[in-house]
Order: sequence, then C-alpha cells, then structure tokens
Amino acid sequence: MYMTLLHWIVVAFFTLLFLILSLLSLREKRAKIVLSMIFSSFLITALGAVISLFIVDKYTKQAKILSYTQKRNLSSETMMLEGKIRNIGDYKIGSCTLEIKFSNHTMKMGGVKESFFKPSSSLGPLFSKKDQQSNTVKQEFKVVKNLKAHEVRSFRIYMKYPPQMQSPGLKLSLICH
Repeated sequence: MYMTLLHWIVVAFFTLLFLILSLLSLREKRAKIVLSMIFSSFLITALGAVISLFIVDKYTKQAKILSYTQKRNLSSETMMLEGKIRNIGDYKIGSCTLEIKFSNHTMKMGGVKESFFKPSSSLGPLFSKKDQQSNTVKQEFKVVKNLKAHEVRSFRIYMKYPPQMQSPGLKLSLICH
C-alpha cells in the first residue's frame, strides 16, 4: 500500500489523539485504572486509524477498465482476455487485481435450462451427485503494478476455460490498492 499525504495525515491525527488521551489518563491516581485507560485509548485509536486508512485508500486509489476483449481458443480450452486499465485518481496505485466471474445462464429462451435453486444439507457431500459442478467460477489475477496517476496500461490474461460452462456470462471486478 502506497502512503499518500492523506494517509500520513490520518496516522498523525490518530497518534496525536492517542498521546492526548494517554496524558489525560495520567491524571488518575490509581495505577491499574491508568493502565486500563491507556490500553483502551490505544485500542480505540488503533481501530479508528485502521478503518480510516482503508477508507482513504479506497477513495484515493481508483481505476477503471476502459475496454476489454475476450477470445476463446477451442483447441487448448483456454481464454485470452485483454484490455486497458486507467488510473482515474490523482495518486499512484500499487497494484490492481482483476476478479473474473463466470456464471452459466440459468434461463434460456423458452424455458428453464436447469434449476436455479439447489437445496443443500449438512450431509450434502455424502449424498450429492458426482457429476454436479459449480454454476459459477471465480478467478483472480494481478494485472497492473505501480500505475501512476491518469496512466493507461494494457493487460493480457490467459486462463483455463471452465469446461462445464454452456453459455457463460462474464463479470469483471477491479480492486486496486
């Protein structure tokens, strides 16, 4: 995670808050109470700092997929996905992960192809059919590292094509840090 000026401001604010709370707790005369107050203020400020850092990271490190194409190679049962990613924020991004989710279409023109709801139980693995395969497949790939502000970069991914997919839908999610 790259620390921006906003990240350092958050760290400085919560460090200062911890020091103020610790100094205020020293007014207490009993040692056990002082230690518990310092420990409590540490926990509260540390939790606040971590949550704030994640929020600042989410809103400062933003990217989007500009375009992508997919091609399937039937001979090797692979798929190539290539496209372009752009940093739309004003800060450098350390890395971006692309999450690809395949899912079989459950509705077909004219009727239901297969059951959308499949009941399960705790004894499911003992009594389930061996030929049942997952209706969705999710894979993650690191596609970009060190993406500067407003920079556009290309990516290319090769992945195994799930053989159980008849007419898959594709959903892409981009997660950047």
